Amino acid sequence: MKEESREESRENNSFCVVGIGASAGGLEALQDFFKELPENSGAAYVVIQHLSPDYKSIMDELLRKCTSMPVMVVEDGMEVLPDHVYLIPPKKEMTIRGNSLMLTDQGRVNHVNLAIDIFFKSLAEDCGKYAIGVVLSGAGSDGTQGSRYIKEYGGMVMVQEPSSATFNSMPVNAIQTGHADYVLEPAAMGAAIVSYMENLFHPELNKKEVQEDNELFRNILVSLKEKYGIDFSDYKEQTIRRRLERRVSIKQFRSLSDYYNFFKNSREERECLLKEFLIGVTGFFRDKDAFEYLRTHVFPDIEPPKGGYRIWSVACSTGEEAYTLAILLTDYMEKNHIDRDFKIFATDIDRDALNVASAAVYADSVASAVPAEYLQKYFTKIEGGYKVNSQIRKRIIFSVHDVLVDPPFSKLDLLVCRNLFIYLKPTVQQGLLQRFYYSLNPNGYLFMGNSESIGEMSDVFLSQSRKYKIYQKKEVPGSSALMGMRLSRDYGNFFVHNYRIREKNDERGLGIEKIVEQAFSMVMPLFVIVNEGDNIVYTGKDISRVLQIGQGVFTQNIFANLPHGLGIFVNGILRKLKSGEQEASAVCAAGFPKFPNQNVIISGYRLETAKAVFYLLTFEIKDLSDLESGVDDEERLLSGERITDLEEELRITRENLQATIEELETANEELQSTNEELVAANEELQSTNEELQSVNEELYTVNSEYQSKLDEMTHVNMDMDNLLNNVEVGALYLDDQFRIRKITPMIPRITHIMDVDVGRPISHLSLMDTYPNWKEDIQEVFRTRKPLDREISEPGGRFWLVRIRPYRTDYNAVEGIIMTFVEATELRMMKNSTFANAGLLYWQRENSQVLQWRYRTDIHLCTIYKTGGFDVEKEFTVSPEEFYESLQEDDRTHIISALKELRETDKKSCELTCRLKHTSEYGLKGWIYLQVYKLEQKEGGGTNALQGTVTSLEPAVPQEAAAQETVASQAPAVSKETKSAD
Repeated sequence: MKEESREESRENNSFCVVGIGASAGGLEALQDFFKELPENSGAAYVVIQHLSPDYKSIMDELLRKCTSMPVMVVEDGMEVLPDHVYLIPPKKEMTIRGNSLMLTDQGRVNHVNLAIDIFFKSLAEDCGKYAIGVVLSGAGSDGTQGSRYIKEYGGMVMVQEPSSATFNSMPVNAIQTGHADYVLEPAAMGAAIVSYMENLFHPELNKKEVQEDNELFRNILVSLKEKYGIDFSDYKEQTIRRRLERRVSIKQFRSLSDYYNFFKNSREERECLLKEFLIGVTGFFRDKDAFEYLRTHVFPDIEPPKGGYRIWSVACSTGEEAYTLAILLTDYMEKNHIDRDFKIFATDIDRDALNVASAAVYADSVASAVPAEYLQKYFTKIEGGYKVNSQIRKRIIFSVHDVLVDPPFSKLDLLVCRNLFIYLKPTVQQGLLQRFYYSLNPNGYLFMGNSESIGEMSDVFLSQSRKYKIYQKKEVPGSSALMGMRLSRDYGNFFVHNYRIREKNDERGLGIEKIVEQAFSMVMPLFVIVNEGDNIVYTGKDISRVLQIGQGVFTQNIFANLPHGLGIFVNGILRKLKSGEQEASAVCAAGFPKFPNQNVIISGYRLETAKAVFYLLTFEIKDLSDLESGVDDEERLLSGERITDLEEELRITRENLQATIEELETANEELQSTNEELVAANEELQSTNEELQSVNEELYTVNSEYQSKLDEMTHVNMDMDNLLNNVEVGALYLDDQFRIRKITPMIPRITHIMDVDVGRPISHLSLMDTYPNWKEDIQEVFRTRKPLDREISEPGGRFWLVRIRPYRTDYNAVEGIIMTFVEATELRMMKNSTFANAGLLYWQRENSQVLQWRYRTDIHLCTIYKTGGFDVEKEFTVSPEEFYESLQEDDRTHIISALKELRETDKKSCELTCRLKHTSEYGLKGWIYLQVYKLEQKEGGGTNALQGTVTSLEPAVPQEAAAQETVASQAPAVSKETKSAD
């Protein structure tokens, strides 16, 4: 079944897809939504907006600041992934198919942008119960029709609280459909979505009890029947249970018993569950090809009687389908010059839906479904939507009617019942088809939904179009499909109730019924009982003396079965009874051909049951001789001849009336011509207004984005100004013509430029007295694109560091110059002080008697470097043995032991003093001070390298004397490899 396939659509899907529709004022709502959305929700989010085709959208930049999820502008064929945000690009319409997003060029229908409805419809069809629709702030009604589709396919609809929306038209229209499961502020929606999905993906929390607890299930159905008079026991049980399970999930109850306790005490929840069960989904020109077949093949085949066409639209919901039929039939008759009236009876059990249908006002989204020709001709644009013209509205009679209980309409040329049977049990479907058969005129048509069929009634209905499910009645006397039809069920709740009592206690019930019938026949005159539709529901004994059954198809209408003349009196009595009178005045009628020399006394009585009203009509036939002379004042005696005279007077009156009508029609045609011109002008203005409204919505969206960006830039600018002011940096901005574009507050204190000079060429001004070449520097930087720094001094001893840089845009294009002025007085003083300290340090280093040395144990060499105080032109190397030999014998052992300990243990440094045997060639003699450090630390504490300094503890020896002493007492030092002292 179609309903089951919808419920199970995409059953294997592991995540929900949330479609978010927003228009004017939607930016703030979207930001609030994503800021409060819990992380890792597991759903994918698709944002549909009314974007201007002439401006670049920056929505992706703005939303990235509100969520950690990746935010992407959609490309055609992009795959949908959970925990991602997808944005519709400008100039495009978007649908989802097979978990991928498809883009098409924007094609406005009747000047209206309905991108949200288009996406919601595809979302419902692709994702089924895993579809979630969110309607946020916006003007118009986009998203309203899409919400209907999502609900039809078992999804969930969430709408922004209208009081929190900048523009509340879209939320209000969506709420008025009755399909909104949640009405929340944007910040609260995220948590509700996550909670809903937890119940959706873990149905074991409540599914088992909903499916198995028959007692609570029956109690809920009984409660609905008692409160609203609607019995859902004839609906498919699994469908009703699934709808109940969904409602339990939405209200976040863990058990059916908890939900039932809430349901009993909440009127609002009872109404919501009733709406959930009724599943009222319809639309204008739904299945356009099927309605086109109706117009081209069915209407031409119907031969309208004198009274005109009679059509019944069963389960019409909010009336779109009934109006579609009226529009098509009106257009067909006008184009084919058929001068006939027609009536469409549109019925449903949902009073709220019928109120919408009777008002004949629909949202702007109907423009996408109704062809432009019909929209202009049969609708009037009003604020917030469209209204069906009175020309169409007056042809339709909307009424509350339960097709499963109440008597059907009769003498129908066309009966339309689409998408009702898919919710009913098979046996109930068969019973309805039997009643539909008797409701149709010979060769009448039955129009059903795409997923419905006539089942076992194929021998009494001829299929005119299997594709569009259009069937024609055919006369088949004694057909098995019509056998066993329980006619009593057609005639009101009272008789259905009696019938069911008889079924439960058949033997006793039949006996009582026979006794009552015999009693009636003995004391009652001829009588008949009719319902509110003037159909016969019960007849007394020998009523055939009054009723007259004609040839052809039998009809239960009382007036069709009365002899000529009596209908006038019966109609008068019924009119009084229907106005509320309990008894009508008796009428004595005489002079009728069927009753020569006899009187017929007719009386009427009102009979009321719990849910229906019936009327008892009695007929007493008496000879003229038996007529009593004392007739009540309320009774009147009319002869057949007097009736004939009255009918003649009535004919003359009608002729006069017809002449008057023709004169009025002539005047009306002239007014109609003028009105058509005004309507044409109004339509042009309306079309222009719609285009302007659409553009206004798009511009508002663009303005919101730019306003957000402007606020951001304002804060950045304030940050920069505060930064420059607090660090006391002067900044001068020049454009590409060297005109002053902006200055910071420090500039007037540093230069001769003032605030009033902004906008003037800088070449007309003087910058600084001590910086004469500033013009050349600016031109040089602008020409070469290379930065330049200058240090400028002032007479007072202040120094300024001037930096000139090219001013570059985001695209790296140079569009001017920026000059910054940073005070460098303290930096200059520190620099001068550093130079002085460096000179002093140099003098100290050059005049101190210190040598630096490094010893490598792996190559057994010691390298000595000059540090200060000694005139050593180049470094030289000595072996450890040579160094040890230069020491006094008393100190040698101590020095060797200390250095060995430092190399082989984890000690890091040591300090030693010792004496030299002789004065060295670079002036060392006597006592020296050694500082020794490890350069490398081996694992275990050893090392391969030592480093340190040698400081003389005695005054330096003149270089010439030291050289002579060295030549006399030492052999020349030779670098060679020796074994370690170790």
